[in-house]
Amino acid sequence: MTAPAGLGVPADRPWQIPAAPAVFEARERFTAELDRLWREGAGRRLVVVSGVGGVGKSSLALDWLERQADEFPHGILYSDLGGAREHPPEDPGEVLHGFLTALGTSPAEIPMSLDQRAAAFRTVTAARRMAMLLDDAASVAQVRPLLPAGQATVVLVTSRWRLTDLGIDGAQFVDLPPLTDTQARALFERYAGTERIQADPPAAAEIVTSCGGLPLALSVAAARLRTRPRRTLAREAAAYGRWTSTGGRSADKALSLNAIFEVVYEGLPQSAAGVYLACGVHPGPFVSIEPLATALGRPAGSVEDDVDELIEANLLTETGEDRFVQHMVLHSDARTRASTALSFEERERLGRSFAGWYLDRVLAADEAIHPHRTRYATRARRSKDFVERADGLAWWREHQSVIRAVFSEAADHDWDDIVWQFCEGSWGFFLHHRDYRPWIAMNERGVLAATRANLPLIQARLRSQLGYAYAKLGWYDKAADENMIALRLGRQENHGPTQATALSQLGRSARGRGDLEGALDFYRQAADLQEGLGIPRGVALCRRRQGEVLAKLGRHSEAMIELTAAATVMAELGDAAQHARSVMALAGIQADEGRAEDAIVRLAESLRTMRTLDSPYYTAEILTALGRIELQCGREKEGTGHLAEAQVLYGELGHANASAPGDGPQP
Repeated sequence: MTAPAGLGVPADRPWQIPAAPAVFEARERFTAELDRLWREGAGRRLVVVSGVGGVGKSSLALDWLERQADEFPHGILYSDLGGAREHPPEDPGEVLHGFLTALGTSPAEIPMSLDQRAAAFRTVTAARRMAMLLDDAASVAQVRPLLPAGQATVVLVTSRWRLTDLGIDGAQFVDLPPLTDTQARALFERYAGTERIQADPPAAAEIVTSCGGLPLALSVAAARLRTRPRRTLAREAAAYGRWTSTGGRSADKALSLNAIFEVVYEGLPQSAAGVYLACGVHPGPFVSIEPLATALGRPAGSVEDDVDELIEANLLTETGEDRFVQHMVLHSDARTRASTALSFEERERLGRSFAGWYLDRVLAADEAIHPHRTRYATRARRSKDFVERADGLAWWREHQSVIRAVFSEAADHDWDDIVWQFCEGSWGFFLHHRDYRPWIAMNERGVLAATRANLPLIQARLRSQLGYAYAKLGWYDKAADENMIALRLGRQENHGPTQATALSQLGRSARGRGDLEGALDFYRQAADLQEGLGIPRGVALCRRRQGEVLAKLGRHSEAMIELTAAATVMAELGDAAQHARSVMALAGIQADEGRAEDAIVRLAESLRTMRTLDSPYYTAEILTALGRIELQCGREKEGTGHLAEAQVLYGELGHANASAPGDGPQP
């Protein structure tokens, strides 16, 4: 094919690229990157555009080449190298034969061997200013003989593999991700027509979601709609969702996203394919090497090598240190393949192994975050402990989305022994971050698991945890109900610590309802039980709570005695967080008695301590108390600043200030 008239290139020069898609979702960021590489590069520019099948690599390359047509007066060569076809990919020798003839070499003069053809091609292209599109490349070995010698040429290579070894040849790499939700919706509407889409926006959104941001899938879905004008979007959405989520095949094979990845998956080494399937069983939004290696029973180094294979094949993306992500459509594909390639028993084993690995880390983190608590859960694996409390909190924050996904998987499969341990092990992190609603949902499932497993004391503990959260949200009746059941279970099992915890939590509910005398009675009963059991920290917690209630009753001298005693014990035990909270309550009394400056000094010291503990919730509590007292003293700038900082912390935790104005803390 020669260049079409009107493009500003000689008519006797090759112009082999097909037309760009009639409907194309512009990728401004990636187009700009190609512009930059062309503009700033020196000598031959070699750019590899990689991404999963159907993501729009060829469309991006064709659109860019058409817009840059005037830059290539000696034409553009093109070859579909067939990397994703079911039959063998194109032989580079045959591709070179076509290129040489297109550039004017007589077929009789073209040498027979690959090396000689490659040399002849370099000779012919040495002085040309031209472009090449090597589309759907299968391997570095296929591409390398096709590279021209011209220093004023640009070579675009598209591939489902990253072809990182082309870096030796000076390649630059552009990784093309799926479309964003906004881009996908816009492209689908242009394909299918605005009127059709607006007739049923929810069904249209369902189809777009099922396509996973892949332009190929969106275009095929839209084409089906255009050829079926009487079919409702709801019916098409149901069919398309079925094909894409279950791996079923439609009449048009292109509608199956699984088919898009088939060639790449089939080309994986067996061990890498096993890692891909394991990623399909893993429920979280990202995976790491150690849980994969543990589940597969293989050395971590070997699994890491296979993860590199998956990254090279664009079946995984590395987003951080030991953090690998599968796009939702890839994860669906891996999960579908695992459902057929692996037995139910093997999938169950892998799932429980993942859950066990994360459970062990959750328990290890909880030991570092809340070392003063006795636990029922025991760690089976004894993986590396967290040396510092901050390390445990940081790990929890980083892996919170995975932990929740793994927990949900365990709960859905009724792995009760794992479920209740996750709930108990989440307590320390919850105290410092207060993600109430997801944590409540988690513990409600934990209560069911402990009940089914006939573990009354564990059920009681989780009910008291639930009661704590209910009370903090102002659901005092629900909180009291949970703790009354916990108290009954504690008495049934003759277990003093369980009874003491339930009594203390009942005090919280009474306090929340305004029954301060009733709250004092519950706290005193709990303190007496803790005293008899020889649990000084439990006694100190109850005395602090009594002190806070006494302060609200205006009985300051009694409150000071209780709070001072609590602060002393917490200091002796090394519980810096609870010591600071006792001091905070003491400062409140000082402020009420007109000693605001002394209160500010106390709170400033507590704030310094809490900041070192990396506890956003407790830090926000102290900032709030300090800011209010500073405003009372006329320190507008300091008070406003501390209150603003507290609100930022509460906002980052996902809720407004947990204590209404004027309320004290209720730990």
